[in-house]
Amino acid sequence: MTDPSAGPALSEHDATLLAEAGFVTDPAAATAARVDRDIRMQDLVHSSLSVDDAAQRLGVTTTCIRQRLTDGTLWAFTSGQGRLLPPAQFIAVGAVPHLEKVLPLLNDDLHPLTVQALLTQPQPSLVVAGRPVSIVAWLTGCAGTDAEIEQAADVIVAATWEST
Repeated sequence: MTDPSAGPALSEHDATLLAEAGFVTDPAAATAARVDRDIRMQDLVHSSLSVDDAAQRLGVTTTCIRQRLTDGTLWAFTSGQGRLLPPAQFIAVGAVPHLEKVLPLLNDDLHPLTVQALLTQPQPSLVVAGRPVSIVAWLTGCAGTDAEIEQAADVIVAATWEST
């Protein structure tokens, strides 16, 4: 006998779509996913720069950093430790080139891990030597023309559409 409270069975197509999107019915898998997310968030918090550290890294004042955060040309999230700037925005000698042109396109409500992944994971539309590269790698090593910067901006815009 079928449990009526279980609701209608999913079609194979719907079950596949939900599985591909990361929905799971296994409580252990859901717990493992939460633990993984929590660990990645802790790592992001610990590796991020404070406003003071970012100012020192860029050789500017904290006022300049706060203004760039207000303008959206740098990105930060709020933690118990204040505003933190993820390290993906920075290179050894400053900020990632041209990132200030694409960061303002980000939705303010994106989760910090989503933004970090968006910036650091290979994107299928940003290809160098036949291999996808991240937005940060694209802007640091490849993008120089307006068209190339626009390609990175298109990835940000697409991610913003997906989040709404």
